[in-house]
Amino acid sequence: MRITLITFLTINCLNISSVFAQQKLKVLDSESSMPVEGATIVVSTTSAPARSSMLISDSKGVVSISETTKSSYIISINHINYKPFADTLQLESNQTITLQPTVVQLNELVVTGQYEPQSVRNTVYKVRTINKGRIEKQGATNLQHVLNNELNIRFSRDNATGTSGMSLQGISGQNVKVLLDGIPLTGRSGTANEIDINQINVSTIEKIEIVEGPMSVNYGADALAGVINIITKKHAPHKLTANLQLHEETVGSEYSLFSEGIHTPAIDLGYNINSSWYTQLYARINKFGGWTGDGTERDKSWYPKNQYFTGALARFSNDDLDIFYKVDYLNELLENLGPVNDNNPLKDAFALDEEYEANRWIHQLQAEFAVGKGLFNSAVSYSDYKRSTYQFIKNLVTDDEDMTSADEQDEIYYKTFFTRNTWNNGLKWQWGTSQLGMDMNYEFAGGTTLNEGEKSLKDIGLFASAELVVGKSLKIRPGIRYAYNSVYEAPVTPSLNLRYGISSNTTLRLGYGRGFRAPSLRELYHEFIDANHNILGNEDLEAEHSNNLNMDINHILTSGKNFFNLSLSAFFNDIDNRITYFTPSGINQPTTYTNISRYKTLGLQWQGQWKTKSLLVNLGYNHTGRYQSLNELSDTDVPQFLYSPELNANVSYSFEKPGITLACFYKYTGKRENYTLTTQDDGTTKPELLKMDGFQWLDFTVNKDFGKGLTATTGVRNALDITSVNNNYPTDAHNSSANGQSPVSYGRSYFLQLNYTIKTNDK
Repeated sequence: MRITLITFLTINCLNISSVFAQQKLKVLDSESSMPVEGATIVVSTTSAPARSSMLISDSKGVVSISETTKSSYIISINHINYKPFADTLQLESNQTITLQPTVVQLNELVVTGQYEPQSVRNTVYKVRTINKGRIEKQGATNLQHVLNNELNIRFSRDNATGTSGMSLQGISGQNVKVLLDGIPLTGRSGTANEIDINQINVSTIEKIEIVEGPMSVNYGADALAGVINIITKKHAPHKLTANLQLHEETVGSEYSLFSEGIHTPAIDLGYNINSSWYTQLYARINKFGGWTGDGTERDKSWYPKNQYFTGALARFSNDDLDIFYKVDYLNELLENLGPVNDNNPLKDAFALDEEYEANRWIHQLQAEFAVGKGLFNSAVSYSDYKRSTYQFIKNLVTDDEDMTSADEQDEIYYKTFFTRNTWNNGLKWQWGTSQLGMDMNYEFAGGTTLNEGEKSLKDIGLFASAELVVGKSLKIRPGIRYAYNSVYEAPVTPSLNLRYGISSNTTLRLGYGRGFRAPSLRELYHEFIDANHNILGNEDLEAEHSNNLNMDINHILTSGKNFFNLSLSAFFNDIDNRITYFTPSGINQPTTYTNISRYKTLGLQWQGQWKTKSLLVNLGYNHTGRYQSLNELSDTDVPQFLYSPELNANVSYSFEKPGITLACFYKYTGKRENYTLTTQDDGTTKPELLKMDGFQWLDFTVNKDFGKGLTATTGVRNALDITSVNNNYPTDAHNSSANGQSPVSYGRSYFLQLNYTIKTNDK
């Protein structure tokens, strides 16, 4: 009897499913490819008898439609943050529809530090976002062009190695965690011991998310000053998408078709094999011809640089599993061509040249699937980074090249295995949810500038946090991380953040975080001894640790088609055990690293945004103070903090009918000051003020949409023609200054960027 009943029910279920076939419809943001939650979807039949149903998209942007006929349907979709969509479609399995954001975007989704994609308004962290549209408006060829206009972010340049450094909240870039799709980037080298962000393929970026302040509970070591998460494209709504880009730019007044100037072609191909499988291939060349400046045709002020990027993605996604594999490759070559030596009439003219080559592979596998009531996210990556320096003598008559001694050839490599696993929303209760996580980082390194033998460092972290909802207005998120490290004693890291909705339009955020920065393998085992250097690492270094307090109050106002967003924020960082260079007194004593410094920063920031249908205005002001440790000495008279201002203004206006957008990007970077002790003729010491002057940066761009997939962006970068600023800091090979000047840019440049996109019909 039981078998008969089961058979009867099975047959009837099959009959019902054949009549009411469940079709999945997914709604995505056209700019970020993130799911659109809470969209109202009305499905109406076109044949008699007319029927309609109303559905609401879930957190994955998905609704299930019971298809009762093979006729076409009228689909209309509405959401407060997107332009209405309406079309007549023949429903297909797992169909995707993309919505265009409107002027008012109150619920832009972010993922950095979140349990799941969450609107900017609702997160307990203050998250800044930069989308692909903004990057295209700027005509950027590297990540520094994108971030150069942001408040509280400053850049410096090391002309000796041709690399760039960065600071966030007045703290150096070695304390900033740079992520690529949530995976930490490998390759902290150079004198600044930080990631060179210009070694990232800017053409694949879909969005950048910036969280200031320590995120060590979520992301572990080196997230003391904040996190920059670079999110790349991993989805396209069309069967085939091909994007071709060509960028041509002068370098100051220097330009020729194949050598001088900047030449950047790129291609990106995306293909949906079926409703579940998506594949992607991309490649990009960034050829920078160098800048002569005050140098010569060979011995340029800015070195020529060639970068080659390529990569691929394969992604499988359905209702139960989302998994992708991604590989990225970088090859970078900088040429430091020495001056001509033709003083000996008996020998051919020659030059002492150097080349700096970097190679990096990043493999990552990420998956998301349900475990119990929550979602399990797993990421595994392997990174291989190598930087080599080659020195050789070039005969300028015969073009022969002879390598110099082996001592002048340098190489360093970093290989990193990383995994991060989180269980999000698995433990739910009436007043909150949680995240449990584990990550592991195993790094090993070797090379001529490290102690003999391969060095390794292992780090394992366990972390947990909960987001508690009290009433309708208050969110509280406590968190804690426990870690084991094979080299140093890792501190316990707590954090506490809260978000309070003062009203429907006003939000207050308060946060405390304890951060730490691990001593790098380079700082532990550095050994660099030659005619110009005598630097040794310190295996007894301890981790830096900090306490951070931050506050943010945000107010949103809408009036008709106008949208206003005002924000006032403040921060305070107190860093102890800071790692810095130390040179003992005495003759021929090596420079080393030690935990002797204390450092603090504090700041106040105001930002305002005004949007209409055609106009976008962003204004901001930041005032940051940096600690002067000399104030602790009883015989000195210096202030405890020296302050530096920043001001930015971004304005764009769109003309709808001709498809033209005009934009300008402005930033004033205020002077930077610091005190140092100097020895007088009588043997006494007194504080001396060191100062780097402020400067202004201004870009103008014009973007034209010609339709049929073709857009063009042209403009002037660094319109005020700033190349360097006055600086009386002590000079050496790597402090970014020479002859009392610090390099800023290669001068005013003009560019033209063309983008052509080919799309087939939707999937």
